[in-house]
Amino acid sequence: MNYRSEKFEIAALTLGIISVLSCTCLYASIPCGALAILFALLSKGGTKSMSSKAVTGLTLGVIGLGMTFIFYGASFYMVMRDFGSLEELLRYYCDVMNLDFDSLYGQLL
Repeated sequence: MNYRSEKFEIAALTLGIISVLSCTCLYASIPCGALAILFALLSKGGTKSMSSKAVTGLTLGVIGLGMTFIFYGASFYMVMRDFGSLEELLRYYCDVMNLDFDSLYGQLL
């Protein structure tokens, strides 16, 4: 094993762990999971098999991405089920927070 592939293995493992732990944070989980998969694949170098660190990093990266998409998909589904549209969710939020819907909606567009 060369020094270069060991760095990729450690990076893949670390980023895979971060991806799983931050699966509710879209901005951290997706880049970390994608990079974990990429670094795990790059750690192979010219060999045909990956080390256990690289396989673990690859697995954690895939799990982190999967959990993120499932979590956000379920959240979006529940909002659509409960409110019917994002506009209705915004109307509800304005009612609860005593805000003017038209001015807030105008700022978003």
